Amino acid sequence: MGDLKLVAKIPEVKSAVLTDMTGGFLDALREPDGESVAAVIGFLTSTMNQAGEDLGLGALHGISFSGQARACLIVVQGGLVTTVFVEPPTSLPAVEKAFDTSLQGQ
Repeated sequence: MGDLKLVAKIPEVKSAVLTDMTGGFLDALREPDGESVAAVIGFLTSTMNQAGEDLGLGALHGISFSGQARACLIVVQGGLVTTVFVEPPTSLPAVEKAFDTSLQGQ
């Protein structure tokens, strides 16, 4: 998903960052420190991708996790990594579904 405009239409998404697999910053939506987020997400996705390979899971498709205040969804597609921050965290399943639906429509 190389276009954050589709992500922006999901009401619970408070911010989003688009990066490449190495953590190179490409774009941000309502995220004031997108470059820092990109660097952290690049490290996280490469580490989790390696862990998945070691466990026999194959290439990383996505990660989701939540805290008390907000949740995060990371989706890897075609060498691009889209990270979305969701509030409230209880909305994460709905955002995952909306995100999957928008990916199918591309």
